[in-house]
Amino acid sequence: MLIDGVINFGFVVLACVAGVIACTWMMRTGIVDAPDGGRKTQDRPVARLGGVAMAIGILLGVFVGSLVFAALFAAEPSQILQALLRETVTDWGVVLGFTAIAFLVGLWDDVWTANTKVKLVLFATACGWAAWTGLQPEALNTPLGMIDAPGVLVAGSALWLLVFTNAANFMDGSNGLSIGCLLIMLIGLGIIAVVKGTIQIPFWGFATIGAMLGFLSLNLRGQIYAGDAGSLGLGSLFAGLGLVAGLEVWTIATLALPFLIDVLLTLAWRAKHGRNLLSAHLDHAYQRLITAGWSHLETAVLYWGLTVTAGLIAYIGARAGGAAPFTVFWNLTLAGSLIWILHRRATKSDDLSDETVRPESLGA
Repeated sequence: MLIDGVINFGFVVLACVAGVIACTWMMRTGIVDAPDGGRKTQDRPVARLGGVAMAIGILLGVFVGSLVFAALFAAEPSQILQALLRETVTDWGVVLGFTAIAFLVGLWDDVWTANTKVKLVLFATACGWAAWTGLQPEALNTPLGMIDAPGVLVAGSALWLLVFTNAANFMDGSNGLSIGCLLIMLIGLGIIAVVKGTIQIPFWGFATIGAMLGFLSLNLRGQIYAGDAGSLGLGSLFAGLGLVAGLEVWTIATLALPFLIDVLLTLAWRAKHGRNLLSAHLDHAYQRLITAGWSHLETAVLYWGLTVTAGLIAYIGARAGGAAPFTVFWNLTLAGSLIWILHRRATKSDDLSDETVRPESLGA
């Protein structure tokens, strides 16, 4: 147990260092997010390939970690890497395949600025493929009984993948907010799954945590952005893991509530007022806080706190079992929605027109 803990911590540290180094590389590529006088409020161009940096950090962390631990335990590095790769493909192939597709779609937009509708159709197709090929829960537990009809599970899983992954992208408009919250969600998912005995955290899970921490150390200072590759990639990772973690769907959804409430209610508000759902805007609650004078760090810390709270409540519901996860989710959804509505009404006079921001594909 102690040895396993040391190894896992080693993956975190190595990936963190590798992530920071990779971020410095990406900051020299010249691919940047430039201020536009509207939604992009930074005072200078900022590198936007943080998602690529985190991917490099994860891969380097795993590779270097394997070499180090092979040397420590007098093992053959190639055998360790082959064993890790075999385990990954066998147990997590569909999840990581979907994550890779989301990452590449995001990278396409980061580098070449993809067409909004084409990007949406392409990604929706990927969600349908992932759900059809097995990225789905075994059943959906409701007060009326278990729902295990294949058609319902495939459609519901595809919708979840599409909604949450894009929600992670929509929320990526404030330093540290989206990636920090996704880090908390992934850790919360891992803790609940381990406690419930449904899955064990894979070796690359610790490397992912390390790479995200390395990125956040620079992102919180506004030196690099995650870009669509980062937010879509990590959003798809959480969404996919949530479907195969062996936990109640309601538990996973509770972990994701800080994103779901802000994004879905904002989209509903914009639809009600006849605004284009695919154009960039400043209508999310976190954006309105920043417009009102909150700093990026203050806004991120608020959402981190909300995510930790949702995680603790999800944990309590999961431990209680039975109807608790369902009840916890809907009660917390009601409370969060009420807070969102009150905040919207309190800042009603601050509504901004879409004309003040530049349209941008799928981002918020």
